[in-house]
Order: sequence, then C-alpha cells, then structure tokens
Amino acid sequence: MLTPLELDIMKAVWNGSPITVRNVQIAVRPSRNLAYTTVLTLMDRLYHKGFLKRTMQARTHYYEPAIDYATVRDEAVGSLIKSYFGSKEQLKEFLNGEQAAAPPSRPNGDGTAHAGLDETLL
Repeated sequence: MLTPLELDIMKAVWNGSPITVRNVQIAVRPSRNLAYTTVLTLMDRLYHKGFLKRTMQARTHYYEPAIDYATVRDEAVGSLIKSYFGSKEQLKEFLNGEQAAAPPSRPNGDGTAHAGLDETLL
C-alpha cells in the first residue's frame, strides 16, 4: 500500500506519463513543497517497489506507471476492509446497520480473549 505522499507522486505520474522528476515536483507543488531530491528519492523507491517503470533519454529518466490506478485503489480498499471489517459482507452489514462492527478478539497467553474496544466506527 502507498503512503499519502507516494500516492500524490503516483497520481502525477498517472496524469502525465511519461514524466520527469522535475515535472512531478511541479505537479505536486500546489499541495506539497518538496525538494527535487526528495521527489527523486521517492520515485526511485517506487521504481524499486515495482510501481514505476523508467527509461533514460538524453541523460534524463522518464517515468511511467507499472501498475494502474484501479489496481492500487482496489488493493487499498481491500486492505482497509480486511483490517477493519474482516470481509466485504461484514462491511455491508455494518453499513446497513445490521450489526455493529467489533474488532477481532486476540487470545491471551492463557487461551482467554482480550476485551474488545468499546468504540464504534462513525
């Protein structure tokens, strides 16, 4: 899953590929004033993680997405559902007001369960 900053960088790449580090820096600047080297480092990490492809033309790297937006979005939503609800069916029940979502219980070392949180998601 991408961090919020990585997601901002990926959005710039999805919107304007092939794109250079400088152009990504400009694209994210309205909301984030990042140094060129920061953007360069993050894009290099995204390349090594498999999110970006890069090619060199005239001593400049050009980046393109290696994975599409829908795939990243679907994985993030799936992770959120699994973390908070366990399944899509439990999310649907929660949204329909059929059942209050409770965090999964964790067993203690003696086999008993920890008490769950006494909070409901809003």
